[in-house]
Amino acid sequence: MDYATSHIFFVATLGLFTVALFSLSMVDRTVEGARWFAASTLLDFTKTTLQGFNGYLPRVWTVMVANELNILSFFAMYMGLRWFVVRKPLRSMVGPAAVAVAMAVYGVMFLDRMLLWSFTIGVLPVLGICVAAVWMLLRNEEERFAVPALLTVALLMVQIAAVSYRVGLSLQGYSAATAQSPWADARWMYSMLLIMAVGYGLLLMYALFTVMEMYSNVTHVAGLDALTGSLNRRALVEYAARELERSERLGRPLAIVGVDLDHFKGVNDTHGHGGGDAMLCAFVALMKEQLRGEDVVARTGGEEFVLVLPGMNASGAACVADMLRSKVESMRLEYDGRAITMTVSAGVTERLGPGDGWAAMVNRADRLLYQAKSAGRNCVMLDEEAARHLKAAAVERFAPAQLAIEPKLSLASPVRQTVDKTASALMSIRHKYFQNIQ
Repeated sequence: MDYATSHIFFVATLGLFTVALFSLSMVDRTVEGARWFAASTLLDFTKTTLQGFNGYLPRVWTVMVANELNILSFFAMYMGLRWFVVRKPLRSMVGPAAVAVAMAVYGVMFLDRMLLWSFTIGVLPVLGICVAAVWMLLRNEEERFAVPALLTVALLMVQIAAVSYRVGLSLQGYSAATAQSPWADARWMYSMLLIMAVGYGLLLMYALFTVMEMYSNVTHVAGLDALTGSLNRRALVEYAARELERSERLGRPLAIVGVDLDHFKGVNDTHGHGGGDAMLCAFVALMKEQLRGEDVVARTGGEEFVLVLPGMNASGAACVADMLRSKVESMRLEYDGRAITMTVSAGVTERLGPGDGWAAMVNRADRLLYQAKSAGRNCVMLDEEAARHLKAAAVERFAPAQLAIEPKLSLASPVRQTVDKTASALMSIRHKYFQNIQ
């Protein structure tokens, strides 16, 4: 296949990927990185098309404008990659300003017929953008993008090597701007074909990043309860499996809390299902507001929920559960001109060691929850077996104002003193922590 055929094929491929990426970005508008990639391919498509008219259009279009579009294409690529692996806006405008200055200098040098050095100035922004992208991708912390990030790094390293080689050739007098037939030089032609091959690879990476993100979004939505936005049962089981594996591997505690809204049927009977739905949503919103980022709230039944608290033992989780119980008890929800109040009951347990699986933990939490119901509701029941297996745990600090002063805890047997001492110690540690940071 000669260069002309390769060029036509590459233009057609760019056009197809441009349409595909723009279509994907319209399907899920939350994936902003797909729009950056689509813009990059559109700019590259326009640039490559202009280069194909070399000899038919003025060289200011086929060379200068084409190279300026090439710079913009790589900048859009960088912004797309940044959206996927960093998810933060640019911290400063120094980089974009430097790219804009280089583009302006290149245009002036080209129009002033400083052809020998204009190519070098024109590709410097591309090299800088590629180096910045490699550095960013090597620091990627998104586990799901680990493979495409490394593949993209490899492609960009080849791009950097090929462009640097062409800079050397241009300084020797070989470039599309200084020769009527630059493709007569095999080194110039084959380096360009290598850059085309890299371009095919980058297009595949654009599509891979986009599809993986969209799949992740679909999976996330499928794992949410439609009413409250908490995890559903299926997503809870998947999350729990990962946390159990991490607990086993790292030796860190893992606590769960079974929660049930007391007399919820009465809320529905008095305020209608709309009032009940509003209370469920308010309850989940309160849980998300009070818990840590790594904690999970899942709806497992009509008014039944499970909280998963990684890195926390049962005694610490019981203090947190009682704090949440107190918050719910004091919550007032205005609905249809009337105030809705409610209380909750909870059962707390933790992973007891090797062989203690998710089903066993949930069964214990359910048993304790029903014991709390039988004990008069609006209380927290702590697993006595878990209380005997107290561990050192990295318990996240809650603000002192959020802690219940007198936890309303119950136990299945008389080990209350042990739990009281543990709760007091945890509250003391938290109080000292917040005194130190204030």
